[in-house]
Amino acid sequence: MKKFYILVLLFVIMISTAVQAETSFDEQINLIASNADLWKQDVEYGVWGYVITDLDHNGQLEILSCSVQGTGFYSYIKAYEVNKDGTELNDLMKELTYRTDSSPDIMVSSVPVYFDKESNRYYYIFDDMIRSGMAEYYENKRAVSVVDDLWKEIMLADKATIYTDADHAKVTCSDGNGNEISEARYAEIADIVFSNLESGEACFNWTTTDNDEFSSLTVPQLIENLKSAAQDQCRTY
Repeated sequence: MKKFYILVLLFVIMISTAVQAETSFDEQINLIASNADLWKQDVEYGVWGYVITDLDHNGQLEILSCSVQGTGFYSYIKAYEVNKDGTELNDLMKELTYRTDSSPDIMVSSVPVYFDKESNRYYYIFDDMIRSGMAEYYENKRAVSVVDDLWKEIMLADKATIYTDADHAKVTCSDGNGNEISEARYAEIADIVFSNLESGEACFNWTTTDNDEFSSLTVPQLIENLKSAAQDQCRTY
C-alpha cells in the first residue's frame, strides 16, 4: 500500500486552489460566515466546534460543525459546501441514507484517509463511540466521503463492550456485513477494506466554542476564526 500525506486544511493549498476557482477563498469564507445560522449548533450546555475543509478536493470549501451531547456521547453533525457558483451553501447531508442514533465523532485533529485514483474519491476513517449506562459501550468505524456534493458513509465494523464487573468485559466485533471478527481485525478494518488504495493522514483544525461565545462574535471576528479553522496542524514526514 502506497503512503501519502494529505493536508486537508493546508492554508496554502486552499489559496492556490481558490485562485483557479471562480470564487476565491475569501469570498467562500465570507459566504460561510454570512450563513452561520445554517451550520451553527444549538447546544444548550457545553461546547461545540466548527472547521473548514475540502474533503473532495474540488476547490469548494465545506463548513462542518459538531457537538457531542449527553452522557452517551452522541455526536451531531451539520455539513455544508459552497456551491459551484459561490452563491449559497449546499446541505451535504440532505440525502444521507445511512443514519444511526449517533453520527461519527468527527471533532478530532487527524484521521486516516484512503484515496481511490480511479473514482477520485477520498475515504476518511472516523470512529463513533456511544455509552449506554456505565457498563455498555458501542463503537463503530465509518468511511466518510463527499461525492457529488453529498455526504456518504460506509459502515466498516462494529464493536460492543459489555462489562460484567469492574475488571471483566465481553467484547464482540463484526464487520460491515455482520460477520463476527476479532478485536485485532476490527482495529485494522480500514487497512483491510481499502488495502488496494493509497493511504495517508488528514488533519483538521477545529475551533471550539459555546452558544454565548459564538453569539458575541462580530462578523470580522467570525471570518478570522473561519480562516484559522482552514489551517492544518499536521507535522511533515
